Parts: sequence; C-alpha cells; structure tokens
Amino acid sequence: MNMLKNITWTVLSRYGVQGISLVSNILLVRYLGADGYGEYALSSSVMLIGNAFTSFGMDMILIRRLAAGQEDAVLADGLWIQVTLSGVYIAGVFLVGIFVPLPLSMKVYSFALLPLAFYSVFTIVIRARQQMQIFSIAQLMISALHLFSVFLTWFLNGGVLAFFLFLIASHAIVAAWGLGHRESRISHWRFSIKQIIVLFNDCSYMAVLGTLRLLHEKVVFILLPSLAGIQNAGIFSAASRVVDAGKLGHQSALTAIYPEMARDEEFGKQMKGIRPLLGAAVLIAIFLSILAEPIVTLLFGKEFGASVFPLQVMAWTVVPYVLATYITVGLVALGYERTLLALRLPIFILLVFLLFTLTSKFGIAGSAFAILAVELIQVAFLWQIWRTHVLSKLP
Repeated sequence: MNMLKNITWTVLSRYGVQGISLVSNILLVRYLGADGYGEYALSSSVMLIGNAFTSFGMDMILIRRLAAGQEDAVLADGLWIQVTLSGVYIAGVFLVGIFVPLPLSMKVYSFALLPLAFYSVFTIVIRARQQMQIFSIAQLMISALHLFSVFLTWFLNGGVLAFFLFLIASHAIVAAWGLGHRESRISHWRFSIKQIIVLFNDCSYMAVLGTLRLLHEKVVFILLPSLAGIQNAGIFSAASRVVDAGKLGHQSALTAIYPEMARDEEFGKQMKGIRPLLGAAVLIAIFLSILAEPIVTLLFGKEFGASVFPLQVMAWTVVPYVLATYITVGLVALGYERTLLALRLPIFILLVFLLFTLTSKFGIAGSAFAILAVELIQVAFLWQIWRTHVLSKLP
C-alpha cells in the first residue's frame, strides 16, 4: 500500500510539474522573444550539463547505502563532493568566458549549482526514507516558483539576468525548506576525507553512466541539424516530445520503486511491479501510434504533419524503455553498475552509427527506426545480463 501511495504521488507530481513548465515556457517565449529565449535556452542547457556533472551519479549510490542501513553521515561526504564540483564547474564557466564571449546571465546562473547541491542531498534523504510525498511537494514547489519568477520578471520589466536571479533564490528557498523538514533532517554532519575518497570512487562509474545516458538521449538532436537540416530537426523534436510525455508516468513510478529495490533485494530480483508497468507501456504505445496524426495536429499544427510517422515508430520505444529502465535500476540496486557501464558505451556507439546510416538514407524516419532498433538491442542485452547475474542465482 505504501509503495502504491509513493508511485501515485510521484506520477501525479510529475504531470503537475510538466503542466506548470509548459505554461512557464509559453509565457517566457512571449515575453523574452526569440533572442531572449535563445539566451535562456543556452544557459539552461549549460546548467543541465553542470547539474549532471556535479551530482556525479551519487543519488543512486547514496540511496543504496542508506537503504542498507548506513548512517546518514555519508550524506555530509556527498554534499562536500557536490559543492566542490559545483565550484569547479562555476570556475570553468568563468574561465571559458575569458576566451569565448558568454552571456552574463549564463555566468550568474551557474551559481544555482550551489543551492542545487543542497537540494540534491535533501531529495536523496527523502527518497531513501521513502517519503515520496515530500519529494513530490518539493518538485511542485520548484515549478511553482519557476512560474512565479516568470511573472515577477514580467512585472518588473526584467530580462534574462533578472529571471535567473529569481530562479537562484527559488532553488535556495526549496533547498532550505527541504533540509529543515523534520522528515528529511540529517543528524550527522561530520566530514571524513577517507570516506569522501571512497564515495567518490564508488560514484565514478555511475557518473560515467549518467553522462553516457544523457548523451544517448541528446545525441540525436545534436546530429540531426547537420544530417537532415534544421527544419527536419524541429519536426523530429516535436515527435520526440510526445514520446517523452508518454514515458513520464513510468519514470515517476521507477523513481519511487528504486529505494524499495535498494532496501529489499528480493523486490528487484523477483521483478515485482513489472507486469503492470509493461501493460501500461503497451497501451501507451498503441494509443500514440493510432492517434499520432490528431495528436500532432492538435499540439503543433498541420505544418508538423511530417512528425506523424516518426511518432508512430518511436511510440513503440516506450515498451523496451520500461523493461530496460527497470532492469537498469535493479542492477544498480544490486551493485552491478560496472557491468552496465561495459554495455552502455558500445550501445551509444551503435546508436551514433545507425543515426548516421539510416538518417542519411531515409531522413527523420530513419532516425526513428535507429532509436527503436537500439532500444530493442539494448533491452535484449540487458535481459541477458539480468538472467546471468540475477535470475540464475535465484533458488
């Protein structure tokens, strides 16, 4: 019952966050214009990469440790690492700015990594303690403050810089609220250089895995402008956004399931909950493939009609995505991240090869088939790893 409650909270909050974000982005586009929104998008992308770098894949490692009964002193070590990496990344942004003209807003916004480090530790604590209601409220708070920052910038006739200053304040407010909450309070704040080094080494594999995962998801958007042109890249992006929306519920559910996997090895080994997740994935794939044309027309207009076929193809990536993600988090919960890393790199290379090959021959339809093929190949290898390392050891 508690698991169902956690999944419900994360799914509902994820859709709430997406809805608020949609409104925020529409208002930002209208207020900032093309140039201002372009500056915002560029700075946000730099921040996304920075946040992936500074979090260093340690959320899953620390959740696994806490679920295994380790005292929360390890959180202080994790915070020290994240704050240090944030300082390194901020310094790197300013250093690059000496040689390459960067917007002042980008440099200022990089300081958001500091409150985000504290927020990251807060979310690790509450996820490990299975307090997904608090996690969901925090996610909604950030989105609501993001929307409030848009209104405040508009009211004060501010620009991108003012908006980012409001966002930094928003991150600081939510981080302070979270760490001050009684359910997420940390009793031990002592640092240990020895434990910091151990934790850094333990997280290094997850950090590389996280970076490769981010590249795996974004490489198509990096390559398409040169392979198929800017217009086709935009058309493909529209289809991809719809597919991503179809994965939101499963992403939320797996966010709630991972702490239980880390706490109870048998939960993951027996693949509890996978059947309803796969059933829902099949229904979503059928829904998106059948209603692709009216969905695209309603959301983007008739000029995006070329998005329909790629959407129909990529809709079926939802099914292998769910199984692959479930197996991946299950293997991480059991400590097999090194095994996963050995698979992730060749899968990424295969994706790049197929994108070049099929897109050059079939356009964005070829890109869609490349992504579907790689998802199927990846889940086949993951299933074999799962059989070898997990199922074969079950009584």
